[in-house]
Amino acid sequence: MKVEISKEQYQRVIYNLLDTLYGPKLSYERKKDMIYIYSNDNDPFENELIGEGDAIFRVYTGSGKGKGCKKDLYVTSETGEEIEDFIPRAATRKKLFAKTVISYVNKKTGLDVDCIDFWYYSGSKNDIDQEDKYNFNVKKNKKIRT
Repeated sequence: MKVEISKEQYQRVIYNLLDTLYGPKLSYERKKDMIYIYSNDNDPFENELIGEGDAIFRVYTGSGKGKGCKKDLYVTSETGEEIEDFIPRAATRKKLFAKTVISYVNKKTGLDVDCIDFWYYSGSKNDIDQEDKYNFNVKKNKKIRT
């Protein structure tokens, strides 16, 4: 049986997954050449002064960003692993997934991120530790060659 879902349905599923994992609001902190994006899954009394959870994404605005990118979203390895617990690894290497995550971050933070990159497992029985990097530029609608 083949099931087809629309882009809007897919986007809703990913938005709901990210909201469930990291809370409905994201906060961020600007540093030199980088913006840290935090979840809001901490108890407010536990972290009163900062009011933020774990750093789930980093946005490179200076050195470290991809070619042709103004704001490059990096998905931390912990965040990538958490997401892959709920959706197949192959699904994370698709343009629609990349566009949806960037759209989610832009909607929650207003940062206008235009690229995304993350590491994904690509190992085999012979090389179980092999990882590859996925880079995607939304404005150019194509993968970035590194």
